[in-house]
Amino acid sequence: MIDAWLSLPLPALILVLTAFYCASALVLIRLSFGATLGPWVRSFRGVVAPFFGAIVIIFSILVGFLASDVWDRNRRAAATVRGEGASLISLHALAAALGAPHVAIDRVIRAYATAVINKEWPRMENGEAAPEAEAAQDELLETVAQSDFAADGNAALDRLLLDTALRVREARSDRLAFSSDFSENFKWSCVLLMALMAQISLAAVHLDEARAQIAAMVIFTASVVLVIGLIATHEGPFQPPLGIRPAPIAKLLDIVPDS
Repeated sequence: MIDAWLSLPLPALILVLTAFYCASALVLIRLSFGATLGPWVRSFRGVVAPFFGAIVIIFSILVGFLASDVWDRNRRAAATVRGEGASLISLHALAAALGAPHVAIDRVIRAYATAVINKEWPRMENGEAAPEAEAAQDELLETVAQSDFAADGNAALDRLLLDTALRVREARSDRLAFSSDFSENFKWSCVLLMALMAQISLAAVHLDEARAQIAAMVIFTASVVLVIGLIATHEGPFQPPLGIRPAPIAKLLDIVPDS
């Protein structure tokens, strides 16, 4: 269920989050001051304000751990994309330095970059790979592997060319892994549950005045939606509108000539 929520488009994700915590706040206010259960709930008056602070501290610590996990994954995903682009540029430079087959290698490099940008990047929003990019990757490796005559018998240079092509494949595998990976559901469950517990504790320390409880609940609920929503929008490294862009790979199309 949490994965399905995190996979929603940004407006729907924020709307679901807002609706859930607004509904829980309204339920708590109704329970506290409703005609049916209100008198019984208000019999618990006397819970001191520091009790709420203790719950919020626990919530804040869990949010910090989750945010650290999300931002670290985004950072590593961005580094992977930059590494993939750098490996492609290095492959182009090596092929040009080694000689004759660089035209064929440049052609498959452009084909790979085009397939990744136009076909695979939109599919990564859903954590999927593109068959066109897979085929272009295979063609790139095959072309590089068959170009050993370009090194004039120098096995070390030929091996360097192949290793660079293999780094492109590894970077793509890492990029696809990041696109389909979310933080552990257990971490998200703890954060969402502790936010709900913080709302309950807030209601418990504001049982004297309905207006005071409503004001406190509105402020706290808005803060919860803001911070959890901000983290959730960065959960998918490649999900729009804040997802990582293919600029390091797209830059390759300006460097490698269209042959």
